[in-house]
Amino acid sequence: MLFKIKTVVFAVVVSVFLAFSVAGACTGLTFTVGDARGDLYAFHARTMEFGPDVTGWRLISVPRGYSFKSCKMGICGDGVAGFEWKARYQHVGMSPARPGLPVLDEVADGINEKGLACGCFYHMGYEEYNDKPRSDKAIANTDFVSWVLSNFATVREVRDALEQGRVDVAQFTLKIKGKLLCEPGTCPQAHYAVSDETGSSIVVEFKAGKAKIFDSVGVITNNPEYDWHTTNLKNYIGLQTLSRDSAVFNGRTYDKLGNGTGSIGLPGDFTPPSRFVRAMFFLNSAMPKVQTGPDEAIGRAFRILNQFDIPEGSIVAASPTGKGQIQDSTMWTALADLKRKRYYYHTQASRTVRMVELNRQPKNVLSVQDLPAEELILDVSNKFTPAGKTR
Repeated sequence: MLFKIKTVVFAVVVSVFLAFSVAGACTGLTFTVGDARGDLYAFHARTMEFGPDVTGWRLISVPRGYSFKSCKMGICGDGVAGFEWKARYQHVGMSPARPGLPVLDEVADGINEKGLACGCFYHMGYEEYNDKPRSDKAIANTDFVSWVLSNFATVREVRDALEQGRVDVAQFTLKIKGKLLCEPGTCPQAHYAVSDETGSSIVVEFKAGKAKIFDSVGVITNNPEYDWHTTNLKNYIGLQTLSRDSAVFNGRTYDKLGNGTGSIGLPGDFTPPSRFVRAMFFLNSAMPKVQTGPDEAIGRAFRILNQFDIPEGSIVAASPTGKGQIQDSTMWTALADLKRKRYYYHTQASRTVRMVELNRQPKNVLSVQDLPAEELILDVSNKFTPAGKTR
């Protein structure tokens, strides 16, 4: 019993590490492509920007039948027991991790055996979760991705469940000995991208305790609200991939200095609105709708998302706790192949793309896999082979 209590405490402590983060630089893509045979492939891809000073990560595989219990230790509010359920579907995803601490069963991003993907994206200050949740129907906002992946096969099912109010999504909070460990401005808030094998994709936000559901336009970042971002795209309708060769000003012709003049004005900073516009531009220009096959699309998606890598030290903010600073950097980039039920990723420490196939995972037990250790440089000095005459 003592071990169980310690496990719960440690799990919540890890969540608190997330709660104190001001990370707000994740970028996501959802898209479909066809191949020469007419087959359709849907993908859900994203970056995760949590500096190593906040949390580490590991892959987890959650089997069918796994028992979930939300709202442990009162994280949904005083007196809220929390919703309990058993996973209908196996899923694989990225879970917060700290060395020496027990494994969490929640994921921040992942895919299930039915080809449904879900990911959370920080949305601090813009979410209004249910402040009076039904005790036995409440889930913490930090459990939302796990709830979706373990229960639903399609976007339509997720939409129906939210519109019918099957659960009340509550703000994560935590008290220990009567003291709040995070305030409303520092407790984690997120909106969510959900995609399925058909290519259907939505973004879920919460206002006045109710789900507000948007049809995805293919891109998601962070603040402000999703419909603000889609409206803001109208400010960039002049962007184009075709370079402008010249322009005439006051009767005089000016030639281009080099290619790329069509995208002058494309925002390059790391703010959520700028990343949203930039991601839309690259998704539209670098992801043809018909390709040689899904592997080409996967390669292109990773190259697009590499444009959003945040080097260590490039974004520094004061900690919301008032103590020290927090740095954003891109810890990992992941892609879910919703047709073939595969999860791909690379990390800050290793640029090699790794793949996990869902139907090859253990079926009866929660399983974990550590992310790769540092392997940024491979020595290939001895890989040369003779190709001509000796001089």
